[in-house]
Amino acid sequence: MSFANVLNQEIPKKILSGALKKDMLPSAYLFYGGVGTGKWALALEVAKAINCENLQIPSKAGNENPACDQCLSCRKIEKLIHPDVKMIFPIPFASPKTQAERDKKQEAIEKFKKDKIQEPYTIVKFDKNVNIPVDEIREMQSKLYLKPFEGKRKVVIITEVENMHPSSANSLLKTLEEPPKDSHLILTSTDINRLLPTVVSRCQQIRFAKIPSFLIEKRLKERYQIPEEKASFYAKISNGSLGKALDFLQGEKENIRQDAILLIQTSIESNTGKIIDQVEKLQNRWDKNSILEMFEFLISLFRDVYLSLETFKTDKEQLLNYDIASEVVKLSERFKRQNKVEEALELVDRIRTDCKTKNVNLKLALLTLCLKLRDLSQNKPAHMNASASVML
Repeated sequence: MSFANVLNQEIPKKILSGALKKDMLPSAYLFYGGVGTGKWALALEVAKAINCENLQIPSKAGNENPACDQCLSCRKIEKLIHPDVKMIFPIPFASPKTQAERDKKQEAIEKFKKDKIQEPYTIVKFDKNVNIPVDEIREMQSKLYLKPFEGKRKVVIITEVENMHPSSANSLLKTLEEPPKDSHLILTSTDINRLLPTVVSRCQQIRFAKIPSFLIEKRLKERYQIPEEKASFYAKISNGSLGKALDFLQGEKENIRQDAILLIQTSIESNTGKIIDQVEKLQNRWDKNSILEMFEFLISLFRDVYLSLETFKTDKEQLLNYDIASEVVKLSERFKRQNKVEEALELVDRIRTDCKTKNVNLKLALLTLCLKLRDLSQNKPAHMNASASVML
């Protein structure tokens, strides 16, 4: 990897290159933006540049790589084994109580590192719920105040910081308020609104934009030898995320999308009994993260339905899901009016947000969604509060 291999993100690269050139890096950064847009990849490049033995500042910010990628420090950081560069990320069994859980925690750590070494844009997923426990932060703090072991400065990259336990966030605040000398923290987040305002205010914030689809398409064709038509589709449906596009290469994401389509079809065409059966199948088949992805596909489908009703077009340039334009047309015929599609979009987004941020029953959430979509497709009002219906 290098700055140049981090797709797009010219503004973040320019900011970071300028700070490296002037040797005026702040003690804490907060990289925020959509999943799979390069936050982690660029954070690793910054860590390499900070400790590179042959640091070369780009003549044109972002067009070259500040780190040499050849020295021992760069190679160790690339392999995630540098003693002065610590990675903290949300994993299951983060606070193990038994030997079996300790073993599973270690397996999760090794999986994260292996996947990220192979492809920094990989979205690492686990079957269980994940978090960053306070023990991880306290251990980091105890080592951060020591002198660097072999590098120039200590760097800590905390991934998906919104998954911190509240006590972890409060503990982290102490370090942000009184940062140790010769150390830098780089926090990454896909949802800055879930962070404590005091955490956000103590970091220099850098926003990561969506990656243009043509750049994603080019990367898929050149690095993964994906045929042009398929690469073009994956780039478009991934909505600015190289990480999501890579997920499609594994096949699972396409299966989730097909189940999202089936969920809508079942909602508007079936009786309550069949809807319940389908919801149970989905709950048994997919974990929480996959169901959250299903909601994202539902949003993309209803977005296409809305545009098709507005413009009467269902071509490749118009739709995200242009490969299933016939399904978009069918949904347009069922919902008929844009205001009903707007209600459907708001409903899906509201329930998705509740599932992501609150303690909800996924089965009830899906069931509520299906029944309310059925009402909307039949031009019936849906007055029930979706949030209240799914809370535990």
